[in-house]
Amino acid sequence: MPHKHFDERLADLEQRLLAMSHKVEGLVAESVSMAMGSGDATIDEIYAADDKIDSEEVGIEEGCIELLALHQPMAGDLRLIVAILKVNSDLERIGDHGVNIGEAAVRLRESTERPPRPPELEEMSRIARSMLRRALDALVHRNAEEAVAVMAEDDRVDGLHESVFRVMLTHMLEGSLTACLQVILISRNIERIADLATNICEDVIFMVRGTTVRHGGVEAAASEG
Repeated sequence: MPHKHFDERLADLEQRLLAMSHKVEGLVAESVSMAMGSGDATIDEIYAADDKIDSEEVGIEEGCIELLALHQPMAGDLRLIVAILKVNSDLERIGDHGVNIGEAAVRLRESTERPPRPPELEEMSRIARSMLRRALDALVHRNAEEAVAVMAEDDRVDGLHESVFRVMLTHMLEGSLTACLQVILISRNIERIADLATNICEDVIFMVRGTTVRHGGVEAAASEG
């Protein structure tokens, strides 16, 4: 495969990944709006969006494997393809968590129980969505420093999730078991979206610096700078 053609194919895969990321951001935004009791999206629209994301994830993966098989890239090109593969998988999983949020929102809406939605839920959703958006910006701009900054936000989401869990346990004791479980499920899936945004940041750092910071946390990522 001529190198110019390889470069074009690689650039096309990156553009497809970015287009897919916009679809994922939209799905998450719609599902979170459902969970907060606002927004116009239906669960069928959430399912349809997720189906498109799943299809694109397969296509991007196949494109990456083809480039690896035919060209055997080295150094920076290899790291970029590996990063695209990893981010591609993370985005598909974020879409799945968005579906989970939408489904829980439907069950919450249909429940006769009406426990208050804790304000921490909206705050953690705002942070998680911001983390996802900034992680993708770091990917586009090859910005490892921004990726490290995004990773530092994950602890805030974890803390808010724990707070939501404690609040809902209190309401469970008052008899709102089913609805409270749905709120906890929504919170858990938002927390997982933040975790996957952190994974994307780790992939950005690997792509830019050629170093692996998984499992070392934000301290390891910052020290590699």
